Amino acid sequence: MKKSIIWILIIFLAALGGFRIIKAIKENNDDGQEKVRVSAVRVTQVTKGDVEDRISCVGNIAGQEMVTLMSKVPGKIDGFLVEEGDKVKKGDILVLIDRDVEGMKYEKAPIKSPIDGMVMKKFLDEGSQVEPSVSPMMRIPVIMVANIDTVKVLVNVSEKYLGKLKEKAEAEIKVDAYPAEVFQGEVTKIAPLIDLATRTSEVEIKIFNEEHRLKPGMFARVSITLEKKEDTLIVPIKAVLSENSQKFVFVVNGNVAHKKEVGTGIYQKDSVEIVEGLKETDLVIVEGNYGLKDSTEVEINRN
Repeated sequence: MKKSIIWILIIFLAALGGFRIIKAIKENNDDGQEKVRVSAVRVTQVTKGDVEDRISCVGNIAGQEMVTLMSKVPGKIDGFLVEEGDKVKKGDILVLIDRDVEGMKYEKAPIKSPIDGMVMKKFLDEGSQVEPSVSPMMRIPVIMVANIDTVKVLVNVSEKYLGKLKEKAEAEIKVDAYPAEVFQGEVTKIAPLIDLATRTSEVEIKIFNEEHRLKPGMFARVSITLEKKEDTLIVPIKAVLSENSQKFVFVVNGNVAHKKEVGTGIYQKDSVEIVEGLKETDLVIVEGNYGLKDSTEVEINRN
């Protein structure tokens, strides 16, 4: 009885081993090689388009010319001849200062506008006393005039971008007052000095403002174009992978994915410029490329 049980176990084990051998043979190709796993991927074609390299900054709107005027003589404000918002010409009298002293008679001293512009603010009221200080920093401002036909934004730009930044570079400006609009400007000045504390340089951007919609003091979000290229090769950014600082993509030929090193240029939100390694009409994998090996058989998902 025991011998019968032993033989039954031997036969069972032999059958199990044979089954495993047959299964392994079926899982191999006819030439004895293991079957290559087929990966499902999505692809897109390399195309040509325009790309821009941009940086973002913030700043405040100011008049292209803004002048804060103070009295050069002691006395009191006899009267304002203009109101805030009034347009004035260079040489117009804005304020009269009464400098009468007991026992002496003086003509009223005028404060004149040194520029064409608009009265932005009156700092004092009629009858206020003014007393010029020896130091201009200590003088009390009386009135401000600004030319806002053109306004400017001063922004700080990191030194790492200054090699590409040029005067007359295009800029786009957004303000909270007009959230759906983009105002166009251009870089007019790049300060030659780098701030040692922030490693930035001050950059001035000019914006035409004939309708006076942009007001001094408004907070501005600025996007500056460092470089622009037209009709250059581009691919979706998710097609480009990185390994040991080297960029590469997978190109599909037939039903096989080939790993190709590429040189990249300008990065945008969803796409990247390809400067080396691809040609127009190449098919690159945009989904299913992570973990993929060179010369892997793939199945293109058309859905």
